[in-house]
Amino acid sequence: MKPFRFTLESVYRLRQDAVDRANDHLAHEMLQLKREQQNVDQIEERIEQAREGFREAMSSGAQSGLIVQLRQFMVSLEQERTNRQSTLEAYQARVDACQKALIVARRKLETMEKIKTKRLREHEAKWSSEEQRELDELMVRGSASDLRVDYA
Repeated sequence: MKPFRFTLESVYRLRQDAVDRANDHLAHEMLQLKREQQNVDQIEERIEQAREGFREAMSSGAQSGLIVQLRQFMVSLEQERTNRQSTLEAYQARVDACQKALIVARRKLETMEKIKTKRLREHEAKWSSEEQRELDELMVRGSASDLRVDYA
């Protein structure tokens, strides 16, 4: 039997590479998303600590200058949290886009796999029928040679 050769093998490999690249890109973006989420969490912890310090300063009757500084620090932390949150949302959008791209790449690869499988089955069926035809022909030839009658 002649070995199977998939004529679209280069396209199949390109699609495999596209899936691999999409997976790598998604992993990279997810890592950045995780890091940014950690940054947001750290900022929120710092904001909570600043609020506690502000409450303590207010309840202990600290100087107004210290209270104003604490309030300004809290405002700057809130602004940083807002900035980090918008950056986090941007990373989330990039992760979502990467996931969609990965789904598209996988679907294209699956299509190629289906084509490859179909062509392999066709190849096997073709060679199987040819082998069967050759066997049938040998059987017919063998039967014909047994039927020869010697008229001598």
